[in-house]
Amino acid sequence: MVWLGSRSAPSPVARFFGVHSRSEDAGCGRCGRSSRFGTRRARSRVHRRPRPVKTVLLSAGDLSGERHAGELVRALRNRRADLRFVGMGGASMQAAGVELWADQRDLAVGGIFEIATSLPRVIATWRKMLRCLRETDPDVVVFVDSGGFNLPFAKRVRAVSRAKGLYYLAPQVWAWRESRLHRLAKRVDRIAVILPFEPAYYAEREVQVDFVGHPAVDALVDKKQADDEAIQSRSDTGSARIKARARFAIGDGDRVLGLFPGSRRNELERHLPIQLESFLRLRAGEPRLHALQAVVGLAPSLDRERALAIVNEVCAAVPKAVRVLSMEDNALLNACDVALAKPGTITVELMLRAIPMVVIGRINRATAMIARRSLQIVWLSMPNLIAQEEIVPELFQKAATPDRIADELAPLFEGEIRDRQIKALQLASRSLGAPGAANRTAAIVEELLGTRPA
Repeated sequence: MVWLGSRSAPSPVARFFGVHSRSEDAGCGRCGRSSRFGTRRARSRVHRRPRPVKTVLLSAGDLSGERHAGELVRALRNRRADLRFVGMGGASMQAAGVELWADQRDLAVGGIFEIATSLPRVIATWRKMLRCLRETDPDVVVFVDSGGFNLPFAKRVRAVSRAKGLYYLAPQVWAWRESRLHRLAKRVDRIAVILPFEPAYYAEREVQVDFVGHPAVDALVDKKQADDEAIQSRSDTGSARIKARARFAIGDGDRVLGLFPGSRRNELERHLPIQLESFLRLRAGEPRLHALQAVVGLAPSLDRERALAIVNEVCAAVPKAVRVLSMEDNALLNACDVALAKPGTITVELMLRAIPMVVIGRINRATAMIARRSLQIVWLSMPNLIAQEEIVPELFQKAATPDRIADELAPLFEGEIRDRQIKALQLASRSLGAPGAANRTAAIVEELLGTRPA
């Protein structure tokens, strides 16, 4: 997070977050505490307890990470019964049996400057997590994605606790702010990465990581079935497509555009209006798509009433052509013929199902200016990054206009361009590894549980 900048004299906000010193290894000049190893006085702040049951603290600050953390907890419960799970998350983690001390929805804001408006919620969440750390005295802390929150939190954990640290879904340091790489390596004991190009990136920089595969693949029984399902779901007889359309009361012959604005509040406001306008242009400009329907995949963390208000405002002329459906799971994806999505995990889920897509994004102008200067990658969408070539169209900022988006979407409903993208998505999916990311990560947690100092 940008307010945790390095300065010799701590700011009030830095003092509030417990970050007193610039040096990662030299310790805190104000309180004498070592940021890496800690002193007896610092460690005494963590409550000591008998250890018949071991505790795993998980910190997941966004929706996709929270879901993957829930699967990790289930995998650990299947392996052993002597574990207690606490931390920050949402419905998936709670359903898996995690005692929630903080709600990930309070961090559901993206962007550098956008987060300023949510600072009170972020500060409250930070306090809750410090209290969780202090009162539960975990054996292992698993940081899941959300580098803006979790990297400072990992530093704090290292300073005041003997808990072992695992970063699961490591921050995308290969994309921007590479300076975070060595801070990440110093603050945790293990790093689990999920993208096929990440091990080589870290190896070139002499940082050891564990490649566990992408957790999105875990929903599929094995890799061969993943490929078969992706192919079948594109046909009228595909079982996944039939089940999804029956569940959401969508006709077999209906053409459906899936709109996925993102899981954060500001993403809903920025993306959904432009997605709906693109849908209207597509429906009006293409005679073969005059009966096109749209489904808005709404993350559980978002306000349904606000989404409906945006739909009613933009699509007042065709109110029955758009439905807002909850994304409690990913079944809705199988019902779509084509998708319009923001960058992120959703594009991996679509890729695994070989659903043609266009990826768009709009962020704060100031954030965009900083991002352009610090970005180290050519593409922003996961399918293109994984394939290392542009297999899905990307439109960002001023380029993301309704007319341009509609022009990119139109050929994806039928024809050669659609077929070519489907084949490219299937090929890219094969590089994600076999199912079992949660189990492989659970094995790392077990190793760390056995090495925690008394």
